[in-house]
Amino acid sequence: MRLPENIIGKILEVINMSDLTWRTVRLHRKKLNRLQKNLRALSHDFAHRTASADKFSDAYFAYNFPMNLAKIRIVVLQLQHLYPQVFEHLTEFRICDIGCGEGAGMLGIYYGLQEFRKLRFSGFDTSPQMLRKCKDMMRWLKNGDARVQVRLQQQNMSHGLLKKKVAKYDIVILANSLTEMFTDGAIPVNFIERLLKSCTDNGVIIVLEPATKNLSRRLMTLRNDIINRQKGQVLLPCLHSEMCPLIDIRKQKDWCHQSILWDPPDYMNILNQGLNREINRLKFSYLVIAQKNFPRHDFNAFLVISDLLKEKGKKRCFLCTPTGRVELMRFNKLKCPTNSEFDKILKGDIISFKNVAQTKPQYWQITEDTQIGISVSKNI
Repeated sequence: MRLPENIIGKILEVINMSDLTWRTVRLHRKKLNRLQKNLRALSHDFAHRTASADKFSDAYFAYNFPMNLAKIRIVVLQLQHLYPQVFEHLTEFRICDIGCGEGAGMLGIYYGLQEFRKLRFSGFDTSPQMLRKCKDMMRWLKNGDARVQVRLQQQNMSHGLLKKKVAKYDIVILANSLTEMFTDGAIPVNFIERLLKSCTDNGVIIVLEPATKNLSRRLMTLRNDIINRQKGQVLLPCLHSEMCPLIDIRKQKDWCHQSILWDPPDYMNILNQGLNREINRLKFSYLVIAQKNFPRHDFNAFLVISDLLKEKGKKRCFLCTPTGRVELMRFNKLKCPTNSEFDKILKGDIISFKNVAQTKPQYWQITEDTQIGISVSKNI
């Protein structure tokens, strides 16, 4: 996954560093130092649950905007692959972005949708400063593509945001918004239910949150609540409608989140000097929620919820299945052409296989007769 070059150029233009390259680093050292200082402050404030994106808007935009865009794009691409019925025969889209910030969610949708005739974006945010950057980005997008229409509005992110009668939306985005809307306690299921009523029959809600343990587990709880109360259908990341297998495992130490390799732009690698952050991975937790229970494109598939763990004489990973978390293992001596794809598995991939030996309910073993393949890789 790489960002389009025109997006990278626009980001550098907005932060007034259009000519930034490895060769021109010294010319921008003063501003780079300030951005790095502000990024450290943003991390400190986030850890202490203090919102400061407005205060350090250029740093937030340079670092968070491209990552959030890529995350939404990945989710949309996977949704189209596994649930093509969601967008079937739909070439005109209405998208609502709640807490739109600088527009990363809307641009992620734009670059993720493969075919469309018209996109009608509606963005809402409480911050005038964020909306100014969003207006700049969306005007730039609209000027380059006449199929795009945009309406932005400053509005409190209250629970009654979409109570008024409006046109139904095909996609509602909540990218890092629930963190600010519900600062304490669980996310109310009736809030999600109300958003679903603002969606078209085939509409979906995309919820994206940081990959911290507490916020990810809160999404896991929301998923279970939606299923228990039958208030919607959770399409992703799980490929089943049973209770989350990680919610109670190992004394609640596990949490479901994505960790996806990507190729960050050069300017982010420059900015990361001295910060030494793991910027080559996109980490987030998410849900895709719908009113309808769409059948999956590939019904015999499982989500990989761990890295491929390499040990002496064997490799293993963990899968999310309707019966719980399952360990999938292969002895190195049993490697053969039909199961060699196992060596390429990454966290977040969706895999399919035949002829696995289920020696125990939660322990499956790959044999020489096993046929295994990666159905969907998030490392696009």
